[in-house]
Amino acid sequence: MTASPPPAEPTEPGPTTIESILVAASDETRAALRTLGELLGNAPTACPSPTLFACRHLGVDTVGLASTKFNGPGTALSLLGSLLGTEMARHGERVVVGSLGEGLPPTWGQLDLGPGAKLSIPSRMVVLFPAGTLAAAPLCIAVDDRNWSREFAILSTVADKPAAEGVLESFRDRLKTGENPLRGRVLEASLCDGSVRLGVAPPIEADRGGLILPDDVWAEIDIFLAAAGHRRDLMRRLGLGTSRGLLVAGPPGVGKTHLVRVIAAELAGRFTTILADANSMRHAIAELYAETESFGPTVVVLDDIDLVLAHRDGSGNNGTLADFLAALDGVHQREDILTIGTTNDPKSLDPAAQRASRFDVVITLPPPDAALRARLLGRYLGPLGAGIDLVTVAETLDGATGADIKEVVRRAVLEHGESFSQADLVRVADGGRWKANVVRRRYL
Repeated sequence: MTASPPPAEPTEPGPTTIESILVAASDETRAALRTLGELLGNAPTACPSPTLFACRHLGVDTVGLASTKFNGPGTALSLLGSLLGTEMARHGERVVVGSLGEGLPPTWGQLDLGPGAKLSIPSRMVVLFPAGTLAAAPLCIAVDDRNWSREFAILSTVADKPAAEGVLESFRDRLKTGENPLRGRVLEASLCDGSVRLGVAPPIEADRGGLILPDDVWAEIDIFLAAAGHRRDLMRRLGLGTSRGLLVAGPPGVGKTHLVRVIAAELAGRFTTILADANSMRHAIAELYAETESFGPTVVVLDDIDLVLAHRDGSGNNGTLADFLAALDGVHQREDILTIGTTNDPKSLDPAAQRASRFDVVITLPPPDAALRARLLGRYLGPLGAGIDLVTVAETLDGATGADIKEVVRRAVLEHGESFSQADLVRVADGGRWKANVVRRRYL
């Protein structure tokens, strides 16, 4: 006769929480609790939190729930929301939409695509994707675009967390394709509520024919662009990296900004261009570069960079410089990022910014010589058909920049119309009224 096994030791019950009780409760019990709460003076709470929403639809309690979050900048969050909207439309009635709780309904926002163009995107909601839609397992996606609670999270069971991670990685990869409605455009970066926001700017239209520069400058530009063009695959195969920095230096009026526009126009479509304003450069340079991870190949334009990345002075206030150096050549390596900065005074920049893998190419645009000045005069005077000795007039404009020469012709046209002599043009040039005379005074 065999002895019966001893009774099993009683196990300690797991921790009981309000959420675990609600998850296990029936619909009738939840309705009774809501009514009781309203009788006690609480506002109606018909909308469960994303956690409760996910627990109900995934069939787990909070202990068995996992969250895979994207912690990135604001525009990237909006773009992920646009992909969420795409998937909601694709799977139609199979998805279940809920709110973020707090008595608020699911909310849609708008992504600005330029003048007169808006795209509706999920901005504050939680969405259930049943098994067989986004993944083999059911998943819930919660998005919240409010500044104080910005989040894009995929909620799953603990066992299905690898599937959630794969979906998030897939979403981020898709942002670098044509599914990203902002990819390949010209974007303006500005600071809004302490965060970088990217707005759509007009396309840049410029070509090399509109900018007269020495041939050796164009040759250096072509070498710089080779990392983004015909040498890209070779650079990656050799482990040399495809992110480069170009610093364009020179006095005002020599064509620095025009050169940047030409480069951006040549890369349009293949590269997204981000034009950074002074505030985003000064206060959010790290977030600015984090935004580039949502676009694939990107050109970041930092105009007058010396105003925000000056030589470190030992004052201890070098956070912007440190963030900039880390963004270009820090622990987190980025590919296919071209940084173009302009400056009137390259010596004001910290030397650390001008080494290889940061601003590894420095081009100085000098004022045009006599031959280039004659060519510039010919461009502006050509349509008038005036018989003017361009070389002679160019010699009277020694030291003038391209912008100065344009202003000389502009003033001559304003004074004399479309018919003036060489002597008239020389008088305008010698008069010097086209020069910007800045009055400098001392102030207490």
